[in-house]
Amino acid sequence: MKAVILLAVLAVAVARPEAPLDRRYLPANPAPVYGPPAPRYGPPGYQSGKPVTEDPLAVPASYKFAYKVQDEEAGLDFGHEEAREGDEATGEYSVLLPDGRTMIVTYVANNDGYKPEIRFEEPKVRNGY
Repeated sequence: MKAVILLAVLAVAVARPEAPLDRRYLPANPAPVYGPPAPRYGPPGYQSGKPVTEDPLAVPASYKFAYKVQDEEAGLDFGHEEAREGDEATGEYSVLLPDGRTMIVTYVANNDGYKPEIRFEEPKVRNGY
């Protein structure tokens, strides 16, 4: 009997017609509908399908920097210096290795890649060690 009553209630709920849509309760300004993005992409200034090859506001890179850290108590000795003009950067960095040698890397980095030259300096004898 319970099953029959449950099926009857379920049949009435499913057969209930939907109420007509009352336009008074629709929003005056419906939410925007967003579609897929534009089919053209590119860097800033990309308008007519032709990519921009140069930034008219760009200036060639030009800088110099250097730093050096020496802390004998902690056993630290390293540094770096670099200069850049346009597309070419040159520099050198060094670090004291655990075996006492100093590794020094002198490099040139440009459109042809990074070209390091690595050399090692033997430890300096201090107080007989």
